[in-house]
Amino acid sequence: MPAISFAPSPFSSYTPVSDTFLTQYMPSANGTYVKVYLYFLHCSLHSDAKLTTAAAASTLHMIESDVLEALRYWESCGLLRIGGSRDNLELQFLNGTEPTPPDPVKEEEPQPTFSKVIRVEQKPTYSPDELSLYSRDAQIQRLFSTASEYLGQVLSQPNLSTLYSFYDYYRLPLDVIEYLIGYCVRNGHRDLRYMERVVQDWSDHGISSLAEAQLYIKRLDIYRPILKTLGVNRYPSDTDCATIDRWMNQYQMNLEMLLEACRRTRTRTNSPSFSYTEGILSDWHSKGVHTTTQLKALDEAYQQSIPQTAPSRSKTSRNKNAFLNYTQRNDVNYDALEQELSDLSYRHLQEN
Repeated sequence: MPAISFAPSPFSSYTPVSDTFLTQYMPSANGTYVKVYLYFLHCSLHSDAKLTTAAAASTLHMIESDVLEALRYWESCGLLRIGGSRDNLELQFLNGTEPTPPDPVKEEEPQPTFSKVIRVEQKPTYSPDELSLYSRDAQIQRLFSTASEYLGQVLSQPNLSTLYSFYDYYRLPLDVIEYLIGYCVRNGHRDLRYMERVVQDWSDHGISSLAEAQLYIKRLDIYRPILKTLGVNRYPSDTDCATIDRWMNQYQMNLEMLLEACRRTRTRTNSPSFSYTEGILSDWHSKGVHTTTQLKALDEAYQQSIPQTAPSRSKTSRNKNAFLNYTQRNDVNYDALEQELSDLSYRHLQEN
């Protein structure tokens, strides 16, 4: 339930409204939106005003989500700026809608600031009547129908409430929500609780368009596994993505080849080295290797090119085959050896 606080204001008994708002914007706006705008403008000028969006909705005899929808309408008109985070929204009146104060009594009197902080304490829940009202919008009805088709079931009231919060609370565009649901289902996740965690992650990263969502998924599905295999555990930076894109384009490598180059880098260097991976890819590219089949053939050719050395024999084996291991000497004087043997035989006969 969003809680609202306001900055101090010198205007305590009236609420000034610009002629630009009255003549250019109010005539074409929904009456409910005008009511919300004027009420919040009034509250922003009174420092003692303390309220929540639920309290504002009760005062205006509206439902809370319609109050938030009205604020988003004025934001789309360029008359309000909604900043901050989901839990701390800051709204600022802009341009023609900024109330023009009367001439100050003293020149040094500070000009008022027209901003407020909306603090979202918890995600709102939507009643069946509210959801029935929202589903009258063709785009919301399409969202509900698309989600039901993806999940293969009729959505319950709690599921519809969660689904609508993706748009109303997390502030994701409808086309981004549909894309997110399809992405989760394709990856085997059909639980809306899981999808809500993804929605929160995308919302925290400021994703506000389909193109941004597609780029974010690309970074998670392609760039992040490459970095992780290389040993870099972080969300891919712009520099990381540019390097990987260059590897793919310049060296004509697919994801599988990039992952293999990263694995070999870690095996050989035991550290994440972009330059070493670059060297591997450059070498493969120069040899016309761009697929795993070609890489396998290159590895086999390298193994065959290594000289095959005969296995060394053990000392025991050499001793057992001393005769076979005998190396002929070419410097033996056989005449002298024969004479020596003759003399030995002669002495042996004399002794006997």
